[in-house]
Amino acid sequence: MNADDIRAYKKRWERVVEVEQAELAAMSPAEKFRDLAMLMGVARGLDSSTDADKDVEQVRRRWNLLAERLGV
Repeated sequence: MNADDIRAYKKRWERVVEVEQAELAAMSPAEKFRDLAMLMGVARGLDSSTDADKDVEQVRRRWNLLAERLGV
């Protein structure tokens, strides 16, 4: 890969970003909401959001325990 290849690669991705932004701007609020709801459904189906919540809660308990033991 040389400098020209890298420039061309970057230019192609810049075009992809432009097209994606135009598509997003053209979407109605209802379409955006539908897409968001679909993504949230997928996240629930994968249990990723509940796992993250459990992880955050576990970290908070550890920090609280440390703060209690250190008298902070």
